[in-house]
Amino acid sequence: MEKMNFTPHNRNVLVEVTELPTTVDGVYIGEQALASKTNIEFYYGQALKLGESAHEECPGLKEGDLVIFSQFGGHHLKTDDGFCKVVRAGNIVATAKDFKDMRSDNVYPTWDRILVEIIGEKLIDEDGIYNEDLEDPREAVTQKGKVISCGANALQFEPGTIVLFDPYCGNLIVNENDLKLKTINSFDVLVTLPKK
Repeated sequence: MEKMNFTPHNRNVLVEVTELPTTVDGVYIGEQALASKTNIEFYYGQALKLGESAHEECPGLKEGDLVIFSQFGGHHLKTDDGFCKVVRAGNIVATAKDFKDMRSDNVYPTWDRILVEIIGEKLIDEDGIYNEDLEDPREAVTQKGKVISCGANALQFEPGTIVLFDPYCGNLIVNENDLKLKTINSFDVLVTLPKK
């Protein structure tokens, strides 16, 4: 059956996965075409059809939008013309303008999530040399981030606000040496600090 013959209902979204997973020695490693090291965690796709209640969990989502969601979210659909999944709108953590160039200005958090740029986590100094005196993020009690943008239900946080949160919450969308972007639920914010 062709993908456009399916009609999602309730809060579900029919998504065509555009970045397919791969395996090495039977172990899932994610599609390596993208530069990000985090694509092991996520599928990247395009929203084809929305259920009648999808906007309750993902306001503003439209057919054709590029979406990011957990590889474990949703249910696979067998189609003759693509790799599709039906996912709950609430499992979509962000939308994007372009999957090949993931930056802070073209990734948008959904619903009650905020997009933060992780700050203050470096083990490598400006010269590219390991420095054991720098704080190891793996030992941090909290993680610190600067708010980049907010979903429709998380507008209490202004862009530029510094927030602290549990380092194990949220979804690391971009994990590069010079840029780490994470979506976190607004209720996971522990405290805010004054903007600098």
